[in-house]
Amino acid sequence: MVSVIKADNIQSSSGQDILVNGYPRMPGQIIEVLSSPCDGSAVEVASGTYTFENVTGVQVTTTTYQNITGSVLSYTPPPATRQVLYNFQYAMKWENEHAISHHKFFIAGVEVVNSRYSRSGRYPEDRYSFEWTINIGGVQNDNTGRQSSWTTAKELKMMCRRYGDGNARNLHGTNYWDGGGSQQFSMPVLTIMALS
Repeated sequence: MVSVIKADNIQSSSGQDILVNGYPRMPGQIIEVLSSPCDGSAVEVASGTYTFENVTGVQVTTTTYQNITGSVLSYTPPPATRQVLYNFQYAMKWENEHAISHHKFFIAGVEVVNSRYSRSGRYPEDRYSFEWTINIGGVQNDNTGRQSSWTTAKELKMMCRRYGDGNARNLHGTNYWDGGGSQQFSMPVLTIMALS
């Protein structure tokens, strides 16, 4: 005979929540990791099933802000999540000798003002990683992205533009490969992590 123990909530002897509604709850512990190349995959985690964008080619920037393809996903963290980590890895390549681009991060259509950054260089070509930690609880702060609560889906995304038409930089590709000038597609990867 096999005994089965079922419990939604477990506490330590000191009263510390270890498991709440089936999710681990030690402070700072990873609750779930949602991650995939941006190839249109549907990925199932404890909080639901999420479909990633399907990025298939180089994205041409303009002097107007546009969504960075692959960076957009609506996410609902598990109950009692205290932090959400957003990480987006993507390639950028020069189109003009002095390439300059500006980048923004948004939560539910609201810009996280303090996440703004620019990239500038002569003939820059590399794979970059943008990461931002979103704290949950307390007073909402659009400068830092703090959310007072988060119980429904919120769209997370990045936007970018080029500085000017003479400072063009494009995304998701290379200018050089295997010792020569060869434009290769470089698929972005999006990872979202929920912490207790």
